[in-house]
Amino acid sequence: MCKQIVEQKSEEILEAIASEKLPRWFKWIVAIAFIVMAGIFALYFCNFSDFCAIQFNDNQSSSNADWGTFGDFIGGTLNPILSFLSLIALLFTIVLQSKELEATRTELRRSASAQESTQAILDEQSKTLARQQFEGTFFSLLDQHNKILENLTAIQSDQKRYSKFQETIDLIFWGSNVDHSYKLQKAKVYLEEKDYLCGHYFRVLYQLLKFIATNSPSSTIGQAFEADKIEHEQLSDDEKMYSSILRSFLNYEVTQLLAINCYCTDSTDTYWRYKLLIERYSFLEHMPFEIDGTENKFLVETIPFYKPSAFGNNNFVKRYHEQHKQDSL
Repeated sequence: MCKQIVEQKSEEILEAIASEKLPRWFKWIVAIAFIVMAGIFALYFCNFSDFCAIQFNDNQSSSNADWGTFGDFIGGTLNPILSFLSLIALLFTIVLQSKELEATRTELRRSASAQESTQAILDEQSKTLARQQFEGTFFSLLDQHNKILENLTAIQSDQKRYSKFQETIDLIFWGSNVDHSYKLQKAKVYLEEKDYLCGHYFRVLYQLLKFIATNSPSSTIGQAFEADKIEHEQLSDDEKMYSSILRSFLNYEVTQLLAINCYCTDSTDTYWRYKLLIERYSFLEHMPFEIDGTENKFLVETIPFYKPSAFGNNNFVKRYHEQHKQDSL
């Protein structure tokens, strides 16, 4: 308790010694010094009459002993007092400097804190602006994608009411049931021959996926768009969200054709990065492996050529891998 009282009193004294009050303290110290000096001189004059005679008599003493005694008295008495007052003045100066340094440190801390807050606000504004710019471009590209997809799958007013898109699907998948030598590679070649029909759509889809991978706010793939990073960098929340939005517009037929379009087995293939993006964003998760209610062997053939991540939580693919694991035991 006593320690707290002493500390509190010390704080009050230090607070009292403010920079604007310090000159007044020094004035008091100087005044006290003069008063003390005058008092000592008066004390000496009043108590040593011989010296009074020396000082006020017309016949002033010229004795070295008298003046030496006077000097010894003054020096021995005043020096400790003046030294003490000098020490007090020095302590006041040190206290003032300490207070000013503390005030400077406090101000610097406030400035640093304000600067950090300002920087945090600027960083947040920068992130918000970057996201707005990304979303502006993304939704503009998505709108173009949807228009192309709508045009691709538009029903034609012909006798069978098939769209050109549906005719392509029939030729590819029904051909696999008729011709047993009809393999995935052969279907890929046929699809490339129909580039005039749906090639434009798949190129737009690829550019959208690439844009998500390289420009989404929290993506770590970077503008270099390296295959190794596409394959191994952790999927960010932003990538997952925007790719899911894009994936939601693809119907079953488009997903099935996409599995064929991105088929490749070599990293030197021009479709390799496209394939990695399909795997990264699980774009075949909702792909059905049936056509008209019948399991299509040709579609099943696509499973080994993609990593399981391409199919996400597709139950058919899970059963496929479990069955092959049991068969291998």
